[in-house]
Amino acid sequence: LTRRGQPFCVMDSRPNPPGMSLFKTWRKEDLFFGNFDTSALKKIKKVLVSPGIEFKNKVLEEARRMGIPIQTDIELFLEETNTKTILVTGTNGKTTVVSMIGHLLSIINGNDEVICSGNIGKPVLDTIEENNSFSVIEVSSFHLEHSKRISSDISVLLNIQPDHLDRHVTLEEYSLIKQKIFMNTKIGITGVKNLKEDKTHILNFKELLRPIEEEILSLVNPEWPSHEVNNVKAAVSVFIAIETMLGKLDINNLRKSDLNPLIKNISFKAFKRPSHRFEVLGILKGITFINDSKSTNVFSLITALDSTRKKFDKRKVILICGGVSKNQDFLTIPKTSLEVVKSIFIFGKDKQTIYKALNKKVPCFLTANIEEALHEAKSLSRDNDVILFSPACSSTDMFTSYEERGDKFKELLGFR
Repeated sequence: LTRRGQPFCVMDSRPNPPGMSLFKTWRKEDLFFGNFDTSALKKIKKVLVSPGIEFKNKVLEEARRMGIPIQTDIELFLEETNTKTILVTGTNGKTTVVSMIGHLLSIINGNDEVICSGNIGKPVLDTIEENNSFSVIEVSSFHLEHSKRISSDISVLLNIQPDHLDRHVTLEEYSLIKQKIFMNTKIGITGVKNLKEDKTHILNFKELLRPIEEEILSLVNPEWPSHEVNNVKAAVSVFIAIETMLGKLDINNLRKSDLNPLIKNISFKAFKRPSHRFEVLGILKGITFINDSKSTNVFSLITALDSTRKKFDKRKVILICGGVSKNQDFLTIPKTSLEVVKSIFIFGKDKQTIYKALNKKVPCFLTANIEEALHEAKSLSRDNDVILFSPACSSTDMFTSYEERGDKFKELLGFR
């Protein structure tokens, strides 16, 4: 917008948001800091909304009533870009799969051809003038909730599990928002079995790769947790979809003979998994420590517990969890997942809620913070135990991000 010289105003509920110095030369009547003011809409033709803003924000509701278009940065990028676009969403695994897709495409097409952006860390609009062939974009449910005009070459919905129910209220609403990723896409890829709509252009990556299941398993690093298998399948399926777009394959009629030559060009040997995702830090005094700070929902905790059992067999787990629970139901954790757990140390804003849900199943202990939780967990541990830090909650009560939370855990152990 600034490149085109179009005038616009800025609105932020914070009195002193970051980047205030950028607005020194702006007219005061175009700046609204400290509140959301609907009066500004009288001179507005379009609203560009941050995904963190609630869908029912009073300014957005008034804009809808007035017929003013509301757009996210990703929608704006998709309108402007000339690149082939790959959108990735899901409750868990988004960043890893975006990274895996970027890794595969970089191997085959060269590093300059691929840019990964969106929720993975780099804002999409920062890449809009870069010269690349593929844009791989991580998309959150917050983005999708606001979006009405999404279009893409390939879109991926990895999974749907209860999350962000403090904002989306019901799992059904959350699921429908996630499925908006398939709006106006040429090829859709998913790991979800029962979508609300039966769309012939949406393929299940587990079924798609069934003819080469063994070959796919051979691509997975044995050091990785077992749940990375589905992430690898999703990334390989995107590569197959690209080959289809180029006319080299028919994704709707694949044979093993078509896929085998393709697999030979694929490797994850040099792929480095993102930090804070079931990160096995090492062994101290006979105890294995795992940093899974990216675990921000119950399903990711279940996945971590199941992967721990598979990786370490019958070794006992001491779990550290807690934070902002986002109205999740911790009673949904299966008994089979908790069988491996010896005890749980809980900290954070909603620790009482988590304690009430789990204490009858596993001995639970309330702690003041991550430092105390780790100290008590170490005191209780014995040789060959595993201390798993998998919070299953957002970090905003005590940390600025899950990265800061995970870094703190590693720092306390001396792994930073």
